Amino acid sequence: MHYIVDGYNVINCSDMFIASTLEGRRNKLIDFISQNRPHGSLRNGITVVFDCKSKNPYEFNGYNSSHVGSIEIIFSDGVMLADDIIAEIVDNAKNPYEITVVTNDKGIRRRTAPSGAKHEGVESFLAKGSKPKNIKRAQEILSGDIKEEINEEFEQLWLKKHKIK
Repeated sequence: MHYIVDGYNVINCSDMFIASTLEGRRNKLIDFISQNRPHGSLRNGITVVFDCKSKNPYEFNGYNSSHVGSIEIIFSDGVMLADDIIAEIVDNAKNPYEITVVTNDKGIRRRTAPSGAKHEGVESFLAKGSKPKNIKRAQEILSGDIKEEINEEFEQLWLKKHKIK
């Protein structure tokens, strides 16, 4: 299974991604995904797609892609929209029925449904990341080396949100 996440749709649907900058909001989403694995097994791939307002000089085929751990992050090029990229990925997939698109955007759902891709609402996706087993796993991660990499403010907000002491 491969999950494609409509990045801005997700961060705009939940208070858990509040930050003073847009970059901070994006980082909170990436941290949430990497720490809580709402897409399930490590074998499940995940791609997060964001719109970008300006043309990136390093873009490739209408967008640019990078990775944070096992998470692929795609930014549109300012001409091509995130919705178009999501639809293109689904349309070009060898097995689109093995793709789950995470969004509340009805337009993206309509564009990707004919291919056989599955859809999951933002609330459902976020709830899976808040399951007790995932919170426990995140606690274990926080006690290891990765703790040093997490911004202290984010750690306090995350612990407070999940009532972990």
